[in-house]
Amino acid sequence: MYMPRTCIYLSLLLTTMTLMVTANASTESAQIYSKTCSVCHGEKGDGKSHAMAGLNPPPKDFSKPGLKEKLSREAMIHIVSHGKPGTAMSAFSRQLSIVQITTLVDYIREQFMYNKVGKSILKDNNSGGKSIYALTCSVCHGEDGKGAIWGRTSLYPPPVNFSLKDKVRDLPRERMINSVLYGRPGTAMTAFATQLNTEQAEAVVDYIRDSFMIDSTATDVTTAEKTAIHSRENNNNNKRQHTASTVGMAVLHDKSKESDTLQTITNAQLFNQPISDQLQGNKQTGLAYYRQNCIGCHGTSGQGDGPRAYFIYPRPRNFLHSASKKRFNRPVLFKAIKEGVTGREMPAWGKVLNDQQIADITEYVFQTFIQPATKETL
Repeated sequence: MYMPRTCIYLSLLLTTMTLMVTANASTESAQIYSKTCSVCHGEKGDGKSHAMAGLNPPPKDFSKPGLKEKLSREAMIHIVSHGKPGTAMSAFSRQLSIVQITTLVDYIREQFMYNKVGKSILKDNNSGGKSIYALTCSVCHGEDGKGAIWGRTSLYPPPVNFSLKDKVRDLPRERMINSVLYGRPGTAMTAFATQLNTEQAEAVVDYIRDSFMIDSTATDVTTAEKTAIHSRENNNNNKRQHTASTVGMAVLHDKSKESDTLQTITNAQLFNQPISDQLQGNKQTGLAYYRQNCIGCHGTSGQGDGPRAYFIYPRPRNFLHSASKKRFNRPVLFKAIKEGVTGREMPAWGKVLNDQQIADITEYVFQTFIQPATKETL
């Protein structure tokens, strides 16, 4: 059958446009997943993330065999839109359009569900370093040690890419252990001395060095190759700095809205009242729960500057803001943590934690940030 040349050109044009639209939608969905979903569900959709240790039930493992048949596309769209009671899965209908949610669900089903899970690129490690890395470090440094996608594009400076040549030379083992235990000033690398002992810090550092880091002295790297590597690093750093600055500027004005939510508490007795006569929190226990569940958004300082903060609008609550200090007593904090906050990406932790655990977090936040008795740091 003969087809006019004009029809052929039109058909090719429509096909090309369709492919371009599909590709753009897929790219946007990948970005949304990376910024919104991977912090809980993991970059590979298998639920292996930093959050998995602190959530009960844990995040959904999309790679589980048979899940695609059990969990329909329509059910997933509903869950992403409206959340899932009894879990930490909150509603995203206020942040994403129905088109974005639909394409995001299709992306998840295509990329993760029914995918065969091959042998891990990570080496076996009997010392426990592999498990510590997966639960504590991979959220920023990525499962392959090259830096998680969201961290590379939104943190400045970005997380260290352990796979770059010369890192064995540039990062001595002792320095890395010190960084794990005490953090790195001027970066998003926080101290883990309260969560890991020296032996565990040594184990995870040895795992990183054995699994990801390249000994440049054992490979023949020419001067031209080194120059190209450093040039790419500098260009990428400049792009990341611009991206982080742009994202940050989009939400800086949120602090001015701190006065829109709650009435000021002026009565001192009301301000210091307990959660209830039967329920009292423990600050030290609350510190552990805060580190496990809250740092990602509210940060170690309580200023709403955690690693996820730049992906959230409105920004997470800044507990050190003068308005917060005037408006949050224990009962108000407890209610917000347990029931969530409408219009914000603050989930209802009452679906995950019991009242005593929430009371402990409340006491820690109140005593440390809202009304500190002494100057303390996390």
